[in-house]
This record gives sequence, C-alpha cells and structure tokens, in this order.
Amino acid sequence: MIQTITEWDFVKSFDDVNRATNFTVAGRKALFEMFEELSPEMELDPIAVCCEFTEYASLEEWKQDYGYEAEEDEDDDDYALDYLRDQTMVLELANGGIIIQAY
Repeated sequence: MIQTITEWDFVKSFDDVNRATNFTVAGRKALFEMFEELSPEMELDPIAVCCEFTEYASLEEWKQDYGYEAEEDEDDDDYALDYLRDQTMVLELANGGIIIQAY
C-alpha cells in the first residue's frame, strides 16, 4: 500500500521516532524537497535518513568534524565546498547550514 505524505508529515516523522535533534526543521524541509525530486514514490524511513545524512550548522562545523584542512593556496570556503561536492551530495540551507550524505 502506498501512502502519499506531505512536507509536514515528513517533518513530523522525525519527531515521532525521537530523531528531532538530527535535523532542523529547515533541514528536514530541504531533505523532503530533494527526495520528492529524486523519487516521489519512496519509502519513508526517518531513521535511515538519519544514518545516511548529517546536518551541519556551517561549513566550519563540517571542517572541524572531518578534520578538513585546505592546501596552502586554497584556503577559502568556496574551495572547501567544491571539494565536498566532489565527495558527496550536499544540500545548502538558507541559514548557512549544510546537509551532506554520508561518504
């Protein structure tokens, strides 16, 4: 049986399985939009989403978490973001945060 869910259903599903702290509401909305574009008929599994994606408040937070250090001549955020995009899927959030797919 297939059930169509709304953005609100998707956002709330993380609360329902005690995963509200994994993503901000803005992050959950960005993920919903991405999943809708990629495959509108997919199974909703918030725990799997939490295992596969991580939200960072900023690029700096990601750099610290992954121990990223730019080369001497390439120390700007644009280079770091390009590097990250080459490694995995990146969703940029309006609040300056990012969501990345585990890699």
